[in-house]
Amino acid sequence: MPLEKLCTTKDIPENGARKFNIRNYDIAVFNVKGEFYAIDRKCTHMKGNLAKGLVEGTSVKCPLHGAKFNLKTGELLTHPGTIAGWFKKAKNTIVYKTKVKNEELYVDLPQTVDE
Repeated sequence: MPLEKLCTTKDIPENGARKFNIRNYDIAVFNVKGEFYAIDRKCTHMKGNLAKGLVEGTSVKCPLHGAKFNLKTGELLTHPGTIAGWFKKAKNTIVYKTKVKNEELYVDLPQTVDE
């Protein structure tokens, strides 16, 4: 899978997040104590913006309905805490590997069919 440059490591402050749209991948990247994690930006429940979610250790809580995801594995840790969660279930999300080289942050994206 090809590495794609996102930014420098200083562009995402510690305990902060940024969203990126690269090659039609909509990604949220989190800096947790100097470790970088990348997942799909849209929540699997109702497409809430996970880049604006509450980071708690190595998990993020969706700002819309509270679904909580593990940033390392993409595992759904907590289902949405509202009645909306009864009607549409959340599921695990996709995780992308990150790499830091010379203070530049890269993400490993799958190669698409038309590349």
